[in-house]
Amino acid sequence: MKPIILITTLITIALVTTLTYRLTNPAWILFRKGEQHLINQAYPKAISNYEMSLKSGLETQRLLKHLGTAYMATGELKKAKNVFEKILEQNPDDMSLLAEVANICIRFGQFEEAVVFYQILVQNKPNNKAARILLARALSWSGRFEQAILEYQKVLGENI
Repeated sequence: MKPIILITTLITIALVTTLTYRLTNPAWILFRKGEQHLINQAYPKAISNYEMSLKSGLETQRLLKHLGTAYMATGELKKAKNVFEKILEQNPDDMSLLAEVANICIRFGQFEEAVVFYQILVQNKPNNKAARILLARALSWSGRFEQAILEYQKVLGENI
């Protein structure tokens, strides 16, 4: 008889804990559902859950990054850019965000704006060849060919 009482007690505790969590943390539940949708590439559903999480008062860098990623996946680049810029305001030293915003600028054809972000990235990581190549591309797309050539030469290790 004692094992039945123990099992019943454990099941009751699990149910009460789950119910309490769902009632007290609905924003986190929405966020977790959004994560699952993002993993399953159900981007519109992920966006819906993330936006509801935000409206419920949950705003973390992780949530915003996931939301920006989902926006990008659905082609909503303007919204993605706004989200990543918001994160960047809070974390100006986050180099991955700088690159993300610069890449979105490129997709919008905002090459001069992208150059600024790539320059910051290169200043912070001068030995990063990929960042220099991205900067050189943005410079060439913006018509600044001489500067682009200099960046390419730096990547190749040529004496300038």
